Amino acid sequence: MSHSKNMRKFGWLAFTFMWIPFTTLMIAMLGLPEGEYAWSELPILARASLVVGGIFAIAATVLLVGAPIVSGLHNHAVLSRGLPAEATILSIADTGTTINNHPVVRLLLEVRPTDQPAFQAEAERLISRLQLHLVQPGAIVQVKYDPGRRSVALVEEDDSGLPVGNR
Repeated sequence: MSHSKNMRKFGWLAFTFMWIPFTTLMIAMLGLPEGEYAWSELPILARASLVVGGIFAIAATVLLVGAPIVSGLHNHAVLSRGLPAEATILSIADTGTTINNHPVVRLLLEVRPTDQPAFQAEAERLISRLQLHLVQPGAIVQVKYDPGRRSVALVEEDDSGLPVGNR
């Protein structure tokens, strides 16, 4: 999950920095009469601002769209190759992301493998607003974990998609 968090962080950073060249583009275009200009007729500051702003815009788009894809691929890999374990939800936090009005939450878990000492890990999950009350601190969930990286993915237990063991 750390790759997707870093991608999201750098994506928002690129989105924020994209506005600096946009502002310098507006400043560079001040004083120019209205009309159409060829690339070579634009002031150097305007051309540089367009190029740098475009690079930041592309980077922000790739990183922000790619972060959930990378997270999903990582979860799929852990679910297909991970070892089963039981975990207790220690805390729940809102990530600020919603999909179809359902929040994506970050869960801090205490994972208890059968053959290793317990460890803490984070997982993100889309939870229906109608079932959010079932995913609270103290609830037991089933997970699969990667023993090498100590990353976890929540196991869906039924058709509702809710990963909770305490019903």
